[in-house]
Amino acid sequence: MRQSSTISNLGNRRRRREKIEVPAVIPVYYCGNPAKLNTSWSNDNPGRRFFGCKKFGSGFRKPCRFFTWFDPPLTPRSQIVLLGLLKKVRTLDDAMRKERKTWVLVLVFVILLLFFKP
Repeated sequence: MRQSSTISNLGNRRRRREKIEVPAVIPVYYCGNPAKLNTSWSNDNPGRRFFGCKKFGSGFRKPCRFFTWFDPPLTPRSQIVLLGLLKKVRTLDDAMRKERKTWVLVLVFVILLLFFKP
């Protein structure tokens, strides 16, 4: 595997930005197709990337079940921090979804009041 980096110029500030590691050789599925890099968001492996068959979990009847980890396992501390952040993001997403539903209901109610005056 090789790693490269770029330097981007943002206004007067310069920032070093790491690129995603790209493997020198992309694995090939058992079915002969090149592997797809995915990210796991499970509680056991949050944010950990893996190669898997693109057919797996996408409705195909017989995926080849190719699977191999790309990233090393997370340290216990990293896993705890990442899971805490994911929980906060999910909580905020749920709150935003509920608020959006409330505003849609208010909008529908206002439209009904405006168009159906007695």
